[in-house]
Amino acid sequence: MPQIEIKEVSAQDAKRRLILRVAAKMMMYLGFAGVVYVFISALMSGDGEVPNVPSMRVDIAGLAPGDVEFLSWEGRPVLVYRRTDADVVALRSGDPRIADPDSNGSQQPEFAKNWMRGQSADYFVSIALGTGQGCTVELVPPSDELFQSKPWQGGFMDSCGKDRFDFAGRVYEKQYASKNLQVPQYGIDGTTLVLGR
Repeated sequence: MPQIEIKEVSAQDAKRRLILRVAAKMMMYLGFAGVVYVFISALMSGDGEVPNVPSMRVDIAGLAPGDVEFLSWEGRPVLVYRRTDADVVALRSGDPRIADPDSNGSQQPEFAKNWMRGQSADYFVSIALGTGQGCTVELVPPSDELFQSKPWQGGFMDSCGKDRFDFAGRVYEKQYASKNLQVPQYGIDGTTLVLGR
């Protein structure tokens, strides 16, 4: 029967092992404390405060019905469109091809959760990026061109994916994009648009 050799652990080895065990436990406790701190901080920070975004004032008195102006605000493109009477009539009558007519799955301030998606029937303001691929959108006026078997009533089109939106920025169904154009926080004071109000 083979003999088992028993090595004597020196006092120095025992001390080294004790230090390593204590260090490993300390690292484990510190890691756990860090996770708890992050979790509690995340819970406590949900106070609902909206980050302060600098406002921008723009004179829109020169926009005639049917005109669009593209702005840059806080690094994002913004479009301001002055609707025509025909645009307003088309929006009020509704279109069954709109994917989210009530803007339930889209991003806009509470004041813009209506048929016109804004404060005024005269103006439409949105972030000028499509919700499919994030490319800039452009104005596409009404035409006899067929879109989903009907003449195009006009609106906006994503420059990459060619996704189409009506004059309230609502996306049509059966396209890559599934959400309406984003409406930022804004206000209209006479003939002045105030972004980030």
